[in-house]
Amino acid sequence: MSDPNRFRHHQSGRSLVFPIFISLVLHGAILLVVTWGWGLQQDVTKHTKPKVVQAKLVQLEQKSPKQVAKPKPKVIDLTRKKAEEKKRQEAQRKREREKQRALAKKKEAERKALEKKKAEEKAAREKAEQERLRKEMARELENLEQQERDRQLQQELADAQAAEEAMLAEQQAEATAQSYVALIASRVEQYWSRPPSARLGMTCELLIQLVPTGRVINVTIVKGSGDAAFDRSAKQAVLKAEQFNELQDVKPEVFERYFRQLRLVFKPEDLRL
Repeated sequence: MSDPNRFRHHQSGRSLVFPIFISLVLHGAILLVVTWGWGLQQDVTKHTKPKVVQAKLVQLEQKSPKQVAKPKPKVIDLTRKKAEEKKRQEAQRKREREKQRALAKKKEAERKALEKKKAEEKAAREKAEQERLRKEMARELENLEQQERDRQLQQELADAQAAEEAMLAEQQAEATAQSYVALIASRVEQYWSRPPSARLGMTCELLIQLVPTGRVINVTIVKGSGDAAFDRSAKQAVLKAEQFNELQDVKPEVFERYFRQLRLVFKPEDLRL
């Protein structure tokens, strides 16, 4: 068997040959160039006179490529800027003032609206209260008027009843008085003695004054007949009767009305002309 290490050693020896060869060739070429250049420099040095050489470094302007025009820098006007800022601030302050005025105006309008609403509500309450009082007074007045009407009606009924009772009482009293008057007339007629001169159509009216005991205290001829004997006979008849005890049973008001002063008329109707 072959030795692998030997094979690797053989291969690495062969690989180094070519690089070494190339290196030698390059170095030889470099040496040749240097030698040839040095010889030329010597020939130039031998045949050329030395000159004073003035050297000046000149920087060649290279043609630059076409430049694109740049925009001019913006010039800032500070005065105008300040004026604009001042104007902006003034406008801002003006808007703020207008906003405050609008807000104040709104608040004032709301305040006035609230005051108006309160005033309207107060007026409505006062009006409602006045209406309530008016209705209450109207009811009270109606009640008073109704009470007055009822009172008047009751009074009218009472007056009517009283009047009716009074009329009945008067009728009763008059009836009672007439009964007593008839009794007195009958009693006086018993004492009347008519004179011969008495004629049909003669009339003698007497006024008799009495006291509650029924006693006659005075007799006066109010209207004579024209015949003295006839008138005198009528008066004498009353005086002879003198006392009417039945009047003691008459009520005082009836006595005062009918018998305190009593008129009697004498008419000889049963006589011929």
